[in-house]
Amino acid sequence: MPIHHRRPARAGCQPVAAWQRQRLGHADRLRIMEAARRRERETYRRGSGRHGGELRETALRVLWTLLYRGLGRAGACDPALQQIANAAHLARSTVQEAVTRLEEAGILLRIPRGTVAGGRWVQVTNAYLFRAPGEWNRPSDTGSRSASDSYEKPEEEQGEGRVLWQGCEPPPIEPTRLEEMRARWGL
Repeated sequence: MPIHHRRPARAGCQPVAAWQRQRLGHADRLRIMEAARRRERETYRRGSGRHGGELRETALRVLWTLLYRGLGRAGACDPALQQIANAAHLARSTVQEAVTRLEEAGILLRIPRGTVAGGRWVQVTNAYLFRAPGEWNRPSDTGSRSASDSYEKPEEEQGEGRVLWQGCEPPPIEPTRLEEMRARWGL
């Protein structure tokens, strides 16, 4: 989509492309926040030694800030990290980590926006687009286990004595399936 070359709303801001705008009503914002809180509760594991689930409280605060305070006059959600940090009462580095967690969960999409200065691309800000809760990535199969616990699976994930294969050789792959895999991966 082309960028509209109108004069920006304020000095120093970047023009906003039509695909970077997203209209969210109050009901949409509530649905996103409730789904994020539900996901946080579902991924929290008591006794894990962590202070929350997959998103943690900081990501929920950043998400709320982006949903309710982040939209600019041009219709894009593109506040600076320091603005988000000030509104959410968090450190800038904490906001960066929270945005990364939100992006990994598939809740939002971060689009780097910048300009060319001196023949070099320079990032100015990020634009954020929100995805519907049905389009989010599934939670990790490790849940909120720490790295030291990941070699042990919870009891509900252990099989009923299933053996995938015995010996040191994996089972043979059907020739048609092998050709499919080679075609897909370009081997």
